[in-house]
Amino acid sequence: MTTFLWAVTGLLALLWSGLAWATSAVVGWTVEALSTGRAAELGQAAVTFKLPAWMELFVDTSLMTLAQQATQWLMEMAGSGAPLAGAAISWLVPLIWGVWGIGLLVMLAIAVVLHLLIKRLPKAGLAPA
Repeated sequence: MTTFLWAVTGLLALLWSGLAWATSAVVGWTVEALSTGRAAELGQAAVTFKLPAWMELFVDTSLMTLAQQATQWLMEMAGSGAPLAGAAISWLVPLIWGVWGIGLLVMLAIAVVLHLLIKRLPKAGLAPA
């Protein structure tokens, strides 16, 4: 039973670590894109995108227009915060890894408590003395 507990804990720790790594990579990319202006270029490409004629049968064009307008609004809002983006990376990524560390410690503490509780259970098939 304890082997199963630690296997599940290890799997959850791997998933938690992968989530932290992916989040820090996305934050790093986003901040870098905002500070260099590439996000505005990507926003313009999304706004000027036209659906192929055959796809218009399956996708609501008014919904697509609404999504493009929302993207354009987001890019305009993000553009005003671009000078602050460089400063954000200096504390966002360490914050992500700090939350990862605290989460991992909590996960390990729960596993240790469960391990101790499992060890206290009486063995199956043995009568208590």
